[in-house]
Amino acid sequence: MMAIIQWLQHHSVVMMAAVFVMILVTTFWPGSGSTFEKAARIPLDDDR
Repeated sequence: MMAIIQWLQHHSVVMMAAVFVMILVTTFWPGSGSTFEKAARIPLDDDR
């Protein structure tokens, strides 16, 4: 159990950086703009 905790302590920064990069790639991927535009309009379309 201690080995797992030590491994996580040493590699957590790398794992978080990888997740951050994956989020950025997903956000700025060409063609994903329409998905985010549709999601951004959900609060405005609720009034109809």
